[in-house]
Amino acid sequence: MANLLKHPLIVATIWFASLWLLFVFATPLTESLYILYLPLHWAVFLAGCVIATCAGTTFSRNRLRGAVALLLCVTGCVLFFTVGFDWGRYLLFQIRRPGYEQRLSQAEALGRVPGELGRTDTGPPKVHAFYWQRGVVDNWSGVIYDPSGTIAQINAARGWDEIHAHALSRLFGGTYYRCQDVGGGWYICWFT
Repeated sequence: MANLLKHPLIVATIWFASLWLLFVFATPLTESLYILYLPLHWAVFLAGCVIATCAGTTFSRNRLRGAVALLLCVTGCVLFFTVGFDWGRYLLFQIRRPGYEQRLSQAEALGRVPGELGRTDTGPPKVHAFYWQRGVVDNWSGVIYDPSGTIAQINAARGWDEIHAHALSRLFGGTYYRCQDVGGGWYICWFT
């Protein structure tokens, strides 16, 4: 705790960088750690709160460093509850994109996605989903290429009643309830 009081800007900068790593790699961490990811998720947030408190107490000694440290912590905490994980998924998808493009070419050549890589819905229209994250029981998320943007119409549904009534909700045999546009006709989609 004494070190936090002496160097809050350094600690806040390291925390902010670690937070960005969490934003980007939350999906593979969740798959690897399962339920153990949850304590990590909240520990990173709480660490930011502690660092912000320490930065606030040292503010009187060095206003600029204290203010910057506090700004990093507050910004990180706001991102944590707003768009941080969306931006992280976007960045991770950009890293993984060449692999998904290769899988799409293979699926179109075969007419289906091999079972270990994802699923194909025969439609119409025929849609291929590649696993983004396998969840517990029947929950999962997949990457879908849809240059028409039709797949994103599910986001207009509000509440489970509207989702279940939506024409797209039975995609892949489960309940399709949300997607995130990650650019170029690609979407990360959530199913239960």
